[in-house]
Amino acid sequence: MAVNSGPAAEKTCPAYNEPLVENGIRKLRHNAADILFEFFGPGHGQNGVDYKKTSETCYRYFISQDFSSEICLVLVTSLPSLTYTAGFRTVGSSGCAAQMVFLPPNTTTAVFIDNYHENFGGPGVDLGTGKPSATSYIYDDGSGLSVFGTEYNLQTNGLRKLRPLSNTFCSAGSFYADGTLANIAGAEAGPDGVAQGFNKIRTYSPGPCTGACTHDWDEQSNTLQHTRWYPSAQTLVDGSVLVVGGADAGGLVLNEANINVPTYEIIYQDGRAPPAPVPLPILDFTSDQNLVPGKSYNLYPILHLLPNPSVANQIFTVAGNQAVIWDYTGNALVKSLPNTPLQPRTFPSSATSVLLPLVAPNYTPKVLVCGGSSGDMPDPLALSDCYTINPLDDSPTWQSTDSLPNGPQTMSDGVLLPDGTVLIINGAGIGSGGGFMADNPVLQPVIYNPSAAAGSRFTTMPGSSIPRLYHSTAILLPSGEVLVAGSNPAVGYSASGKVGGGWPLFNNNGHECALHQQQKQSSSYPTEYRVEVFSPPYISASARPVITSSPPDISYGSSFQVQATQSGGRLQGNIQIALSHPGFHTHGVGMGQRMVVMSFTDAANANSFTVTSPSNPSVMPPGIYLLFVTNDGIPSEGTWIELGS
Repeated sequence: MAVNSGPAAEKTCPAYNEPLVENGIRKLRHNAADILFEFFGPGHGQNGVDYKKTSETCYRYFISQDFSSEICLVLVTSLPSLTYTAGFRTVGSSGCAAQMVFLPPNTTTAVFIDNYHENFGGPGVDLGTGKPSATSYIYDDGSGLSVFGTEYNLQTNGLRKLRPLSNTFCSAGSFYADGTLANIAGAEAGPDGVAQGFNKIRTYSPGPCTGACTHDWDEQSNTLQHTRWYPSAQTLVDGSVLVVGGADAGGLVLNEANINVPTYEIIYQDGRAPPAPVPLPILDFTSDQNLVPGKSYNLYPILHLLPNPSVANQIFTVAGNQAVIWDYTGNALVKSLPNTPLQPRTFPSSATSVLLPLVAPNYTPKVLVCGGSSGDMPDPLALSDCYTINPLDDSPTWQSTDSLPNGPQTMSDGVLLPDGTVLIINGAGIGSGGGFMADNPVLQPVIYNPSAAAGSRFTTMPGSSIPRLYHSTAILLPSGEVLVAGSNPAVGYSASGKVGGGWPLFNNNGHECALHQQQKQSSSYPTEYRVEVFSPPYISASARPVITSSPPDISYGSSFQVQATQSGGRLQGNIQIALSHPGFHTHGVGMGQRMVVMSFTDAANANSFTVTSPSNPSVMPPGIYLLFVTNDGIPSEGTWIELGS
């Protein structure tokens, strides 16, 4: 990121006896993050860090715990260009424990969601050590309730408090066609008027906002027809939202037959009456199968909408170790698929699953599944194996691909990057999903390249020093970087992060659980509030493509114009133009995450491309997406674009 500034007028800084920059900079006592953004650009709001210091040029800033203290800068000559190399940087705090995250389209924000426990993640978090704020981060309504939802400003790294009216704990999310997020289900009622969330539907509006966004969660008057905890969600071809599975009670790791919800239902943005819930056979099991992992490990099922000529809601679905293609509006089995190899892959196994980029003109789907945990009891083993399957093949089979180079890992997030690769990040090397159920944090992310030769598909990235275990999140940003937050194995707030009394035993659905907690008694993983940004290697490129013109909206199967340059000139390499949806991420599941690589023609000696949009809503459901142009593996920043009929 380049910073161009002439020499600055100097003025004494009483607090630090160093010069202050006045040239182009606001005066003291303005918001520190705002000043840093104004002068240095997005991403420069980290507490107490020297970004650059040489004998010729240096700057330093100081931010007090209330983020409003003085900033001192030294400029001897013009500042150099600043570029990020592959790796992590800590940028702010999340306010609440970030167990869920999404990006409201047409904004420069991310939204974090938690549950109603006490939180100390507001101003005052030490971004170096992770020590939480000394004071609870509470709402301004006099209730004393800790904040359990925040809007995170991606430009200033500042926070805005959001107030869900019902408990969002372990809920699901997907987007309606206009970019509104539907946050679905939740858990028990809490203090200070927090309503139970098991059957609730909450919505969060997209941008653009006039000035700073000021809106909050909207609790819908219509509700789910069945109470659900740990369900999954997927946007359908008409822009409605599918809700699948879950349990009838919260606070558990293993689902059981007497609380299992083996059905699915559809919700509509306009509030119209939906059809009755429909049974999904692979979700069903009996009480004598409670300890059969291929059956009962069925929470947060894996859902990937598949392209099909009928434009039907045919969705690749995994629950436990069972895999099918199911038509969720025809209410019928389309195809039985082979079971996932050897082990269950859904919670608490918590494998990573990604629908790899769909490439025009055929949009042939391929699903990647990596890691997770075995069905061994009482101590599941984290897994290192990875497989792919082409579910629309005449005789689909799971094909072994390269194993995870870090070894076993579970609860990891899979993030589709705009160059068509997959970042696998966060998670643990021991155990399974659930509170205190895992240990040995995986600190080094890896990138999977589906186009590389077997044996060389994974590349190990620089690591973080921050453990990201249960209730961690990661999501693609418009910059092409990845926002990383969360980790709270204790589920409620814990300053120590140590296991409690009774370890390794705990209660599940009113009795002792068949699984053991596998976090070591000597380990400490406190509630984590620091927010990081991970930069993939392409961020360090000397120049990236720049989209200079694109339409605000497009329709299916139509042509539209995109203009892009690189270093001010024509793109001349291997060009890819894609739509990407960052999705809704929680518990290692990227609901609705999706990428389509479109066909195009380019004009000779010009920077203009005629692009053909996805052919129908089964390829890409109606919604608001990020448009990326990639040249020789280097993507542009994304720009929001709406796709519809």
